[in-house]
Amino acid sequence: MPSDTLTSTIPIPDLWKAAHRDDRARPRARQQLLGPSSIGLCRRRAAYEAHGTWPTDLADTMHAAILGTWLHEGILRVLEQQYGAFTELELTNGTLLGHADAYWAPAALAGRTNPYNGGVGVVEDLKTKSTRALDMVVRQGPSRNEWFQVHLYAYLLRTGGLTAHPDLPVGEPLPVDVVRLRYVGREYGQVVVHQRPYDQDVADQALSWAEDVLASPEPEAMPRDLDGPGLSVICDNCPFKSACWNLDALTVDRAPQTILVEGSEDITSALSAYAESAEIESAAKKRKAKARKVLDAAEPGAYGTFRLSWSGGNPRPPVPDPEAMIRILQDLDLEVPLKSGGRSSRTINVSRLSDAP
Repeated sequence: MPSDTLTSTIPIPDLWKAAHRDDRARPRARQQLLGPSSIGLCRRRAAYEAHGTWPTDLADTMHAAILGTWLHEGILRVLEQQYGAFTELELTNGTLLGHADAYWAPAALAGRTNPYNGGVGVVEDLKTKSTRALDMVVRQGPSRNEWFQVHLYAYLLRTGGLTAHPDLPVGEPLPVDVVRLRYVGREYGQVVVHQRPYDQDVADQALSWAEDVLASPEPEAMPRDLDGPGLSVICDNCPFKSACWNLDALTVDRAPQTILVEGSEDITSALSAYAESAEIESAAKKRKAKARKVLDAAEPGAYGTFRLSWSGGNPRPPVPDPEAMIRILQDLDLEVPLKSGGRSSRTINVSRLSDAP
């Protein structure tokens, strides 16, 4: 049998279909209790989880997230084998259920000397990020949700929340003095680390946030804390997106956020926000443009608490000149090919009335 005929008859397993089935079968994907990773993010999304709502949006396009999961598993294996971390610790207090990525116990507890915890208890949460998201962490630091999450792991360890483990005492308080967030870039492997002493106030804020969600009679009683599809990456990938924003009833060519308008007062509030933001944006653009001109001749380097660097400025290759092409066609008395121009985008104009304050 010719080789090309042979290979054409052999089916090729679909990697991503299998990956999505595998991802949905993971214990974390099927847990019913509220997880620390959901706390501090969006109260309505967390309420959907707490009330056991079945997801309305299970897309088979979560390739980046699954790649992150695979990378996550490999990194934890290295931290365990090379640096003595206890990994994937299941923690619960009966209300919250989480899995701490890595924990370094003091030597007396772990029964071994480990130079990577400085003699204290350290809990670490690992995040894999796109290059763009990692750059955001570098510029702005960890989010409140991320600090909440790692502090809750620490809190559960400190209050005897470990459910089962072959080497660590179960049901007993375990020392945690430092919380750490480690970010790893999915594309190039860049690593950014933030760590700080455990702060009970942060843990209390996270617990209070969770208590409000758990006390809700239904998910719709909780506010949407994010800006919605098209404006928030988290909303775009939320498994409850359609239920939360009523997307099935959305009018064609209208934004999901129109659901927030219940009366003229909501429109007035949005107009006020738009006008105020436009005025601030205009002033900020002018200030930024002037600063850019001032810096035009500055050399790269560190200045006070800032670092200046330059990119670009390289010559570009020639590109087609549409106007010259049209002139040539017209000179040859040839019809210029046209395609549908579609519809122009809707432009909003907001102005203050003369008697407005």
